[in-house]
Amino acid sequence: MTPPKGVFIGQRKDRMGARLLMMLTCIRLAEDFDTDYRVNWFPQGADAPELDQPQDLFTKDWMDAYFLSTKDFDALSKQALPIWKFQNDKSPDRLIAHLNSGRSVLVEEGFEVFAFPWEDIETIRPRYREFIYRIGFTEEIRAIMDRADAKLSGQGVSAYHIRRGDILNGLPWKHTTWPAKIEPEELYEAHLEKTAGQTAIMFSDQPELIARFQSRFPNLLGMGDIADVSGMTRAQRDFLELYTMSRADLVIAPFISAFSMAAARISGQQRKVFRDVLSEDEIKQSNEQMIDRLRGGPSGFLNPSEAAHVYAKASFVLHGLDGGDRAEEARKLVEPLLEAKADNAFLPLLQALNLFYLKKWPEALELTEQALAHSGLWPEDHAVATALQAAIFGGQKKRWKAALSFSRAFWAKPMRPDVTIFGSRLVYRDQIAHRAMPPMDWVVLRAIRRPWFNYNAHVAQRKVLGRLPCNLDLILLDWSQLAIDQRARRLVSNSTRLSLIFEGLKNSTQLPPEARLSAEEPGYQSLRTLLEVRLGEKPLSAAIDDARRTVRVFPDSAFYFKRLADYYEMDGDFANGRLVMADALACDPGNPFLIFAMGQYLERNGAVEQGQNQIIQAAELDENTALIQGEAGRILLQRGDKKEARKYLRQAHVLCPTLKKFSNQLKRAGG
Repeated sequence: MTPPKGVFIGQRKDRMGARLLMMLTCIRLAEDFDTDYRVNWFPQGADAPELDQPQDLFTKDWMDAYFLSTKDFDALSKQALPIWKFQNDKSPDRLIAHLNSGRSVLVEEGFEVFAFPWEDIETIRPRYREFIYRIGFTEEIRAIMDRADAKLSGQGVSAYHIRRGDILNGLPWKHTTWPAKIEPEELYEAHLEKTAGQTAIMFSDQPELIARFQSRFPNLLGMGDIADVSGMTRAQRDFLELYTMSRADLVIAPFISAFSMAAARISGQQRKVFRDVLSEDEIKQSNEQMIDRLRGGPSGFLNPSEAAHVYAKASFVLHGLDGGDRAEEARKLVEPLLEAKADNAFLPLLQALNLFYLKKWPEALELTEQALAHSGLWPEDHAVATALQAAIFGGQKKRWKAALSFSRAFWAKPMRPDVTIFGSRLVYRDQIAHRAMPPMDWVVLRAIRRPWFNYNAHVAQRKVLGRLPCNLDLILLDWSQLAIDQRARRLVSNSTRLSLIFEGLKNSTQLPPEARLSAEEPGYQSLRTLLEVRLGEKPLSAAIDDARRTVRVFPDSAFYFKRLADYYEMDGDFANGRLVMADALACDPGNPFLIFAMGQYLERNGAVEQGQNQIIQAAELDENTALIQGEAGRILLQRGDKKEARKYLRQAHVLCPTLKKFSNQLKRAGG
């Protein structure tokens, strides 16, 4: 007997737009592969309470037909495969066989129109516009959908989406910047003026903003011109606004906006950003108008928080590559916002950056301290403020303080572009005391460069550095265990990041003479060997032989002994690894980083109590590395010594106050 054909099962844990696109993708796949689809509306871990009442949107008959119960989902998913398992196939044969055998396919793609390699996405994309009508919406919802269709479809309408309310004024979102999610009003105004006479509609989670636009552009529509949705649930309003937006012929929105992206996908088109619909001159003029509005202070905005976020956007213009020297102008724009009590945690940080560019060290330092004292400061911004503090200390020739601050920033967020930029400045200018960092080859570190970062960060890179930044992943190659950030710890399994270091290594032979490495130097060869091992291009036995030769060249280098010990451990030779770790310690007996590394080595390889005692000893010697303090606190907490545990966990929390792990452990210790 032939089993019933497998189905496509759609599920998303997030919000409206992604869930709708997921369902449309399931409808498309079911049609093209001659089967059916189902929806797991309540997946485990879903985070969208406004969608917990799907009857607000869908008829009971449709949900009975297409929604899966937990029991049914568990049964179907046992033999299901995620759709990405078929994404690299060159033909549909394996997928068809999978479905014909009665096994299903999980579909979680929610932000792109989906197509397999053997399909033409451009023929699939336009079909999405009609798939929406196959979903069983209630009569109340369908009536408003029909009104939106009649008013907008085929009328040459431009739809604008403005992100504002939650991320500008809500907690905790208001306390960090969103440059890719926020565009200044002046850009919307420029396009409205450019397309004057054409119908347009605007969507925003801040109604007063739409009202402000409509006072200047009386023909601009809002959702209220389609239907009154004020008495509806949030799920109903979200869907109807998203659907109405999808009926426009052109959707214009910020770079990152899941809502507008979903609307465009549902309509079968690509949404546009302003660089697609305005010329460079029009954008430049709009940006200058934005800056001019900021000169008038917060009174030109709905509230000081909105002004602060628009300033964050303007800072990219003021400090842009072709922006000239506008740091003083930027400083003057921020002053009235701070005086108006804009309480956004990022604002003192952005002003500290302006003061740093102006070399006003004491004033900049005061602002970084103000930023770091703000309880709402996001972890990434906390790391940036700490790295900026390090650069200020460096500018004041306080190398030890600079090193301590940079160390805290780096171990918290080693992959943050701003941290890398400031760290590179300290390295190049010899403004960092090496003793505050774990043993490494600083000559090699100075020579391994990486490309400029090409995405948004707070810092204006070329105002800080005159050359390419170091690739600070080099530190993590040997010391990733000290990083708080979990992504940073995964460096050794990230071939893209490892390849970037390799590229920097090869390029190091072409640097100016004072920084250049020779391919014959032991430091160059040691790094090349380590990268080849991590990339699976060299056997461990050869790497161990290479590392033995290196330690003969550098008999007093704790760093290269530790690297050899790591190879032995990777090879399962724990006895030799322990001996070589002891050699590393003999080179630098009181080094807390080496003591910690030895402690972890022993703990991993059977000598648990001895290793843990060394970790505690390392924490006594080094009070500046959050991970070392936290590990000592963890061990003492496990041993039941809450009093001693509190001492170390309290210090770990002080060093990295944005990490909940330390604060939770401190609570368990009674702190």
